[in-house]
Amino acid sequence: MNKFISNTHAEFLKSKGTAVIWITIVAAIFVPVIDFIICLERPDVMINRMQPGFWLPYLQFVWKNTAAIIVPIYTILITSLIVQIEYRNNTWKQVYASPRKFGDIFFSKLIVINALVFLFFVLFSLFFTLSGLAVGMVNTAYRVSDNPIPFEAVTALAGRVYLGIVPVMAIQYWLSLRFKNFVIPLGIGIGLWISGVVLLDWDKIIYYPYMYAPLMFFTDFTNHPESLSKLVVNSSVCFVLALLLGAWNIRRLKEKG
Repeated sequence: MNKFISNTHAEFLKSKGTAVIWITIVAAIFVPVIDFIICLERPDVMINRMQPGFWLPYLQFVWKNTAAIIVPIYTILITSLIVQIEYRNNTWKQVYASPRKFGDIFFSKLIVINALVFLFFVLFSLFFTLSGLAVGMVNTAYRVSDNPIPFEAVTALAGRVYLGIVPVMAIQYWLSLRFKNFVIPLGIGIGLWISGVVLLDWDKIIYYPYMYAPLMFFTDFTNHPESLSKLVVNSSVCFVLALLLGAWNIRRLKEKG
């Protein structure tokens, strides 16, 4: 166990010399900043739109494009980038030749990817809160200070979308390990996401993993509470299956890396 922890720590250190942290920060801050500017530039429209109570309407406003676009694209990109560290440095063969078990190698890098995705959600929630407070400071007509920040709703929504994106993370991890060329897993992932957007009105979309994160936001769980449990179960099952199939497939490859 101590060896696995030290190896995982080493994987984190490898990512420090890359752009993944900056990409995570930019992805997390992008929509809150854009929506902050919109609120300042169009108070004639946005003041009424941010009622009642400002925070919950603003939460929905900021999360809309984030859940539909930013979260899937960020996860697809960051997964490919982390795996590419070894391909770019031509060190995969050294990694597999080291006295480490396959599970150690497979899961230590997955933990790094998951940590970055989790960090994105933490930073996004922070930037959402700061941007909302900034709106209230610049334009008091929004009456932001009159309403408490709904931390429970912020956390619950972030948690749901996170659960919706983990299957994509697992699938993309498999693809990124399977194909040495950076463009192939990236292209497949973006293609599957675009296909999901096109098929969003399909009655079987709840079985399409690349749309779980958007569905976790756009589904009306108040009127359809059963959909939440279905999405959570489907997402969890898909995540586990993708990991198991991915590990089985990569382990059976004659030439790894």
